[in-house]
Amino acid sequence: MSVPDDIDERIENRLMSHGIYVTDFARDADAVEITYETVHGTEGVPHRDIGRVVNVLREFREEGWEAVDVHGIVKNLDGEPLGSWDADAAWFRDLAADDITETEFSQRVLDTIEEA
Repeated sequence: MSVPDDIDERIENRLMSHGIYVTDFARDADAVEITYETVHGTEGVPHRDIGRVVNVLREFREEGWEAVDVHGIVKNLDGEPLGSWDADAAWFRDLAADDITETEFSQRVLDTIEEA
């Protein structure tokens, strides 16, 4: 299945409906880097927002989005850095194949958080 041309924009729009405002979306064949501002960010990286980003990406698998490494850079609404996080493509594939649980996937991602 080929990736629709407008998938980046559609991902950004879906995230915006969750209070996650994408300021930069850079994608290549192996990775996505998403920089976003969050309405939920006061101190530190909001864990719930990470879940929202990951779940939106997973929902788009049905539309051709292939699992790639994801690097999230999180800022508050003033553009001040809160931190970053990562999710490996292999974790997405393991989750889809039921080789790991949702909880294991989430813990792996949370373990990558680097606070600003």
